Amino acid sequence: MKTLIILPLAALAMTASANAETSRTTTIEKPKGTATKAVTRDNGNLTVDASATRKSDGATAARNRERTRTEDGISGSGSQTGFGGKTRSYDYDRTRTEDGWTTTGSATDKQGRAYQYDAYGRKTDTGRENSRNITRDGAQVYNRTGNISRTNGQIQRNVNVTRDPSFKPRKAPRRR
Repeated sequence: MKTLIILPLAALAMTASANAETSRTTTIEKPKGTATKAVTRDNGNLTVDASATRKSDGATAARNRERTRTEDGISGSGSQTGFGGKTRSYDYDRTRTEDGWTTTGSATDKQGRAYQYDAYGRKTDTGRENSRNITRDGAQVYNRTGNISRTNGQIQRNVNVTRDPSFKPRKAPRRR
């Protein structure tokens, strides 16, 4: 009888702690410099601030990232400044729709070039379709459209990619 009462109370206590704010700060000191990283999670929102300082010349590099849950999706932004003082930044909004999602965003690279990003993914009557489009200083540098459909028990996939040879995005690191 006691376990029947204790188990729901334990589950309730775990749920309350999962939604609470958590912060963690890590500092690493090495012979060549010092780095600090602070991570804060609060009800699905995330803030990460990191900085590193070289001992040889006192130069500093910094990185900031924020992700915020909204009523119908996620918005995020971030920036990174290197030891040389050059900065790159980004921001985006991802919105859930009735049949999928849309994402819009913008970024500026270390050379000062402006990027715009538009994407969507949605279900169709017979499958799904998606699109991604990236422009740099107003000129299209990447476009990908794809759809998957099922007709008469057969699955058909179509993908079209157009990429400017000067546009070479880094591959995202694999998550473990």
